[in-house]
Amino acid sequence: MPGGDRAGIGGWLKYSFIDFPGTVSTVLFFRGCNLRCPYCHNPALVNGTTEPVKLDEVAAYLVRRRGIIEGAVLSGGEPTLQRELPEVAERLRRLGMKIKLDTNGLLPDMITATAPDYLALDLKTTPSRYGELGWQGGACEEAIGQSLAIVKSMGKSAEVRVTMAAPFVGEAEIEVFMTMLQGVRTVYLQPFRVSGELLDPGFAARGHVAIETIHRFRDRLAGVVGRCVVRGEGEG
Repeated sequence: MPGGDRAGIGGWLKYSFIDFPGTVSTVLFFRGCNLRCPYCHNPALVNGTTEPVKLDEVAAYLVRRRGIIEGAVLSGGEPTLQRELPEVAERLRRLGMKIKLDTNGLLPDMITATAPDYLALDLKTTPSRYGELGWQGGACEEAIGQSLAIVKSMGKSAEVRVTMAAPFVGEAEIEVFMTMLQGVRTVYLQPFRVSGELLDPGFAARGHVAIETIHRFRDRLAGVVGRCVVRGEGEG
């Protein structure tokens, strides 16, 4: 059972009211990623340059906050790259925590092994374009399809998030998403915003999608999913 630095945790937000729907949570950020999205707001995590956080320290904090903090968010970076992730989740469960997993869905077997209570899947673009985002694992249609199947099976306990960043999400991609996302309960479209350092600083000047276009995409996707919401505009 990982207790020291071996868990791969590179950042920690001790409490949050917004990262786990309906749950006061602690948020653990894991180092490393199998993508290099230019709009990523966590370049130090992706590059593995953050200071490690000891899981023992996190566990001790949660014991002291028992009854106040109810959940743990496993985020990143990309948490599923850590072999110890299922063990980390199990240790946190034994402390009474519900588990939320944030993932890009490229390693569906790790989603299954971690068995989150809530799943947030980041769909970046159409599977055929993941190589443009640094993916080096070859065809990923099957992996993403398996992860979306998990999302669909979890109903209201899962969501898909799409960062609206040009040129990775546009008319052609939305057309594909309309087939891929059928059966998903909740989809969030996240406008690209610059709120800190980006993995590619130059992307700040070219990645925006007009809000009118995002609204149009929302309306199209709303016809095939349970609900489609533009992040920051309420539940609509």
